[in-house]
Amino acid sequence: MFQSIAVPSAYKLFKSSHDAIMTFDASQLRAALSDASRATSVVTQLERLELWLQIVADDAVLFEHAANTAQAPQVVLNAPLSVWQEACSLHPKPGYQSLGALYRLCPEFSIQAQTIELMQSLPTAELLLEAARHELHHVVEPLIHTDDLSQIKGEYLKTPQGWVYVESAGNPNNPSICMLHTAGADSRQWHGLMSMPAILEKWHMLAFDMPGHGRSTLPDQTANWQWKLTQNDYRQTVRDFIRQRFSQPVVLMGCSMGSAIGVTLLAKHPELFRAAILLETPYHSPGRRTPYLDHPKVHGARLAATWVASLLSPHSPLWRRKLATWIYSQGAPSVYDGDLAFYSDEFRANEHTASINTAVTPLWLLTGDYDYSASPTETKRVAAEIKGSVFQEMQGFGHFPMTEDPERLYQAYLKNVLSKLA
Repeated sequence: MFQSIAVPSAYKLFKSSHDAIMTFDASQLRAALSDASRATSVVTQLERLELWLQIVADDAVLFEHAANTAQAPQVVLNAPLSVWQEACSLHPKPGYQSLGALYRLCPEFSIQAQTIELMQSLPTAELLLEAARHELHHVVEPLIHTDDLSQIKGEYLKTPQGWVYVESAGNPNNPSICMLHTAGADSRQWHGLMSMPAILEKWHMLAFDMPGHGRSTLPDQTANWQWKLTQNDYRQTVRDFIRQRFSQPVVLMGCSMGSAIGVTLLAKHPELFRAAILLETPYHSPGRRTPYLDHPKVHGARLAATWVASLLSPHSPLWRRKLATWIYSQGAPSVYDGDLAFYSDEFRANEHTASINTAVTPLWLLTGDYDYSASPTETKRVAAEIKGSVFQEMQGFGHFPMTEDPERLYQAYLKNVLSKLA
């Protein structure tokens, strides 16, 4: 049997006086959406959106953006007023934090649009919803980067897959943690943890950009914008990197795609690891892949950032959420979609779980309650098939906990786990 641990009470989320539940009527939502449409982050995108965009509640229009021509395609987002009220609360409950979450999880929410027009308008519509939430709650949160990146050193390592960019932090004589980024991203996702003094004191952390990601080169003979990741290639890349870079077994820490390949590595190469901490581990995650992430009629960078933003927790600091989406907006065409070929199409945890021995490699599986790509329910299925594994549902976290809120991730969850392994 696996072990499921409750969240330490000191770190449970709560509704404080400044986070009181507020219910806004239709006129207040309409006014907030109107004000939000003039926000700097929204107005230019709306001006360039050659579509009709409507937000409707109980057959009443809350917002309408009129296209230049009456013949322009129309996108209508429809839900009962109660759904929009929850979505516009300061901290919407899981499943209501974004249009993407509503589409996947709320049966009362509907969209009237051709798929391509929806994908063209979705980045703007998500920004509009976020800006309206800020208007309603008078959110003024500074976008100030607070991580001390001077703690992190970068270098290139020649591998069988090409030149791989590696970042490291901490004393090399300390035990090592190898960190694997998510689909379509790079090692910057781990900067919050890699620059944290409490971890630097006892650990040596390394994270690398997968080939074709971030600052790593494409593998030889790989054409631009034709990236497609397979399970075998991915596992071999990580295996080769660990064998080349480390002389002793490491603690493996991955997230999402990085956790999925972590499951396969623990099954096939347990000798490389002393333990594993896997964040947001899927059982099988169909539906995350879409051709519109790499489509000539859709802004791929904005859609990739939006695809990610919909999975973030509203409890996470705003600047860290913006960092998460900024990283995704910088990915090359085909990279995110090509990674999802492994994550969403190919990977199935049940093909590997029976081969994992937690007596050899202790395993912790941690998943945020705002994640609908690798939900707590799905991760719990993985844990149920791995005898001796430890599962925890993380309150107030989305799909990218190490990027969204590394301080709280460490204090509430990683601190206890790492203390057992140091």
